Amino acid sequence: MKRLLFILASVLLTRSLWAAEQCQAHEATVIDSEARCVEDGGINIGYTGDDGAKVACMEDKQVRGLCGPDGGLTRLRAYSDWYNKLKQFQDTCSVQGGTFAFLDTNFVEPQNESYCLQAVPEVGSNMFEEPLCNYRSVCPAVTVTCERPCNGPSVASLF
Repeated sequence: MKRLLFILASVLLTRSLWAAEQCQAHEATVIDSEARCVEDGGINIGYTGDDGAKVACMEDKQVRGLCGPDGGLTRLRAYSDWYNKLKQFQDTCSVQGGTFAFLDTNFVEPQNESYCLQAVPEVGSNMFEEPLCNYRSVCPAVTVTCERPCNGPSVASLF
């Protein structure tokens, strides 16, 4: 009987030590975002002058309608993309039993698009040398972590 108890205790101890080594790796990722008002290069503004293309870009009614008066819709799109990436990481972490955190403990989760940089106009041209206007906004990168618990039963839970 003592021999059986010794063997059982050895097996349980070995199993619990093996389980302790089965910890899932902590995960860290960088959440960032960049958005443009239109994805296909830009909006043809029909500008033919040599100077002031950025001003013409910002004053164009079609551009203002699609991108917002100061590119604000582009900034909102960048923030929405950033926020969705953040929430997806948080949800995945939670489903896996992990604890979500920002790597920088002083970082405060932003509540709106003001976290992202003001959209700036970009002027380019297509293959016909027609001026194209677009807005671009960037959300700063932030590192997030998911700390997962170790798997496996404890010695106490086996009894």
